[in-house]
Amino acid sequence: MPTRILLIDDDQVDRTAVRRALAKSGLAHELTEAPDGTSGLRIAEGRAFDCVLLDYRLPDVDTFELLATLLSPAGGNQAVLMLTGEDDPDIAFRLMRAGALDYLSKGEATPSSLARAIRYAKARREFLAELSTARREAEAKSQELDILNQQKSLLFSIIAHDLRNPFQALLGLSDVLGKAVTERDHPTIERRARGIQEAAAQAYGLMEGLFAWASLQMDTIAVTLGDVDLEDVTEEVLKGASENADDKGLSLKADCAGLCVTAHRDMLAAVLRNLVSNAVKFTLPEGTIAVTARALGEDVEISVSDTGVGMAPDKVADLFRLDRRSTTNGTAGERGSGLGLLLCRDLVERQGGTLTVMSVPDQGTTFSFRLPVTATEDRSLPLTAA
Repeated sequence: MPTRILLIDDDQVDRTAVRRALAKSGLAHELTEAPDGTSGLRIAEGRAFDCVLLDYRLPDVDTFELLATLLSPAGGNQAVLMLTGEDDPDIAFRLMRAGALDYLSKGEATPSSLARAIRYAKARREFLAELSTARREAEAKSQELDILNQQKSLLFSIIAHDLRNPFQALLGLSDVLGKAVTERDHPTIERRARGIQEAAAQAYGLMEGLFAWASLQMDTIAVTLGDVDLEDVTEEVLKGASENADDKGLSLKADCAGLCVTAHRDMLAAVLRNLVSNAVKFTLPEGTIAVTARALGEDVEISVSDTGVGMAPDKVADLFRLDRRSTTNGTAGERGSGLGLLLCRDLVERQGGTLTVMSVPDQGTTFSFRLPVTATEDRSLPLTAA
C-alpha cells in the first residue's frame, strides 16, 4: 500500500523539488499537494495521511497554530514533518516540542533522507495508533473491573446488613413467641406470629431480588423477545399490588389498552412490579399510582408515575450508582435494600431500552422507558453483563 503524503507549501518551486525527490527515493507513495495552510488543513480534516510535510513559513496561517490543529483529532491526528529553508536550531527545537516528528532543511532534503524521515513518521503514527487502541482497551477493562468490584461490594453489603436485619427479627420474634406460647398469651402470640410472617416475607423478597439481580451479572445468555400485550401485563402487576395499595389508601390506575411491545414478558413484568412496589412505598395515603403507555414512532414509552414524596436532584443523580447506594424508609416505615431499581435498570437495558426518572420533591416521581412496538416475529437478543 503506497504511503499517503500531504505536502503543504506555498512555493511552487519547493513543491516541485519535493515531488522530484520523492520520485527518485523509490518510496511507493501517493502525494497530495496544497498551496497554502488553509486548503492544506481542509484536506487533512477530510483524509488520513501517513505523513504531512509542512512548510515552516506560510503566509496565510500561523505555523504553530496549524501544527497544533493537524496534531489534534479535529485535524486528523496527523504525523507532521517540518520543511524549512532556514537552518535555525532554536526553531527546530520549538517545533519538535510542539509535536513535529522531525525537522528537515529543504536544501538538505535528499531523496534518501526524505524517504527515511517519511518512513519514520509513518511507523511512529502506526505505533501511536496501536498505543492509543491499547490504552482505550486497558481503560475499558479497568472500568469493567471497577464495576465488578462495585457489584461485589454491593452483594456483600446486602448480605452483611440488609439480609441480616429480617433474620435478627425472626430470631427475636420466635423467642418471644415461644415464651408467649408457654404463658398462653394469645394476643402476643398473634402479634408475634404476624411479625414473623412480615420478617420472613421481607427476607424472601430481598433474596429473590438479590438472586435475580446477581443472575443478570453472569455470563451472556440469549433471551427470546416476543409480542407482549401491555394491558395484560399491567393488569397482572396492579392486581398483585392492590392489597398493599389498599392498606395505604392508594389508587391504582392503568392506561395501556391496545398497545403491544417487543419484549420478554417476565422481565417486563418484573420491571413494572418493582416500579409499582416502589411507588406504593413512597406515596402517602389518598395518593395515586398510574401505569401508562403511549406510542412514539416505532417505540412505546411506558411510565410508572406516583403522587408521592418525590426526590431532590442529588438523590435522583445517585439512584443507579453502585458506589452511592442508599436506602430510605417508605411513608409507612417500609424498608428496602435499594436493589429493586438497579434490577429494573438492568432488565430494561437487557431488552434494548433505557430507564429514566423525573422527580420533584413533594409532587411525585415518574420512571419511564421505551421498548419497540410489537414485531411480526420473535427474535433473540444476546444479554451481556452490565
